[in-house]
Amino acid sequence: MWLNLLFLGMAAHLAVLLLLYAVGAPAVRAARGLGGRPPVPPPPVPQPSVAMIVPLTGDTPAVRRGLASLLAQKGVARESWFVIRDADDPAARAVEEAIRGRNDAHLLVAGPAAACCQKNHSLLAGIRAAGDVDILVFCDSGHVAAPDFLARLLAPVFRGETVLSTTHRRVVPGDGRLATLAHYFAALAVMMLQNAPLLAQPWGGATAIRRKTFVGEGLEAVWARGVVDDFTLGPHLARRGIRALPVPEACPTTPLSSQTWRAWADWWTRQLFYLKFCMPLAWLAATLVPLTAGAVLAGACWTLCAGLFGGFGSEALASAAYLGLLAALGPLFGSLSESRRPPWRWALAFVLMQALSVACYARTWTANTLTWRGIRYKARLDGSVAAVLRDPDDS
Repeated sequence: MWLNLLFLGMAAHLAVLLLLYAVGAPAVRAARGLGGRPPVPPPPVPQPSVAMIVPLTGDTPAVRRGLASLLAQKGVARESWFVIRDADDPAARAVEEAIRGRNDAHLLVAGPAAACCQKNHSLLAGIRAAGDVDILVFCDSGHVAAPDFLARLLAPVFRGETVLSTTHRRVVPGDGRLATLAHYFAALAVMMLQNAPLLAQPWGGATAIRRKTFVGEGLEAVWARGVVDDFTLGPHLARRGIRALPVPEACPTTPLSSQTWRAWADWWTRQLFYLKFCMPLAWLAATLVPLTAGAVLAGACWTLCAGLFGGFGSEALASAAYLGLLAALGPLFGSLSESRRPPWRWALAFVLMQALSVACYARTWTANTLTWRGIRYKARLDGSVAAVLRDPDDS
């Protein structure tokens, strides 16, 4: 009986991954511009007013690259607000140098958050500073945006096709470390899911929304107590019949190198935490996915090892075929990246990412505190912050 269940689980696991590839690969190709990029339509005349709000912290090469790419956007008039927590944040110097001589970009100090995550607090400060604009654009820092990123993200909003457009980010591995490639696969899965029908919602990257919708749907109150920005925005609007329109052509890139397993696990666990805090029923239902995948992987490895040492029967043959096909999917998903790595590294990283995701998901069952940018947030299952926990010397 258990062997039949194992074989069924193997087939289901492979089928789900192939379905994910079939649904998500076109969006990834569109993000890379493979097959040609459609021209960007010009904005309407007169153009609706646009405010681009970017919360950030720290001064790193990634932050400076992201700042430069956002300031280099073409084809859309806008006011840009770069928001930091404190005036002594190293990001202040990076922003001041980047916006020097411009009157359409501003540095804003938001102060520390007390009832929500710092990112939400900074975004809300930027919204208040921007005033009564027509469209709000929220961007993550540290990603590299193409010069037409903003125009593409705003195009469907300008045309009236939607009041909410979004795009994820695309990780570009800068080396062949297994943890780097595992991060690529995890981020790729999120991007593919974001572009799947009925699953699209803001989650990393950038989002554009009409200010009238933001205010009218009570999003300020949601963010003022929320543990995360985009992941609370999507479900809140979906319950009101407002769906996000994904724009993969606007997808920024995230160069990634020298990733460690610990850093990857912390990042991936944090993404899963958002699901727990903001969509607890979906998180509970989704438990079956990593548990089943982990059980199938463990069962296949056990059966294969038993076959190697005790006679290679049909069960071991099926397990070998399953593990071989699973590994073969690594180079297939890896082919969607412009980074060229040996097929065996894609394969091994893909299998390790599948296995270690089970442990990351398990971590979400044992904690209700999320750590981000050195601040710990105790969260409730409605996505709100119960407490902001800082070190005594971080005031």
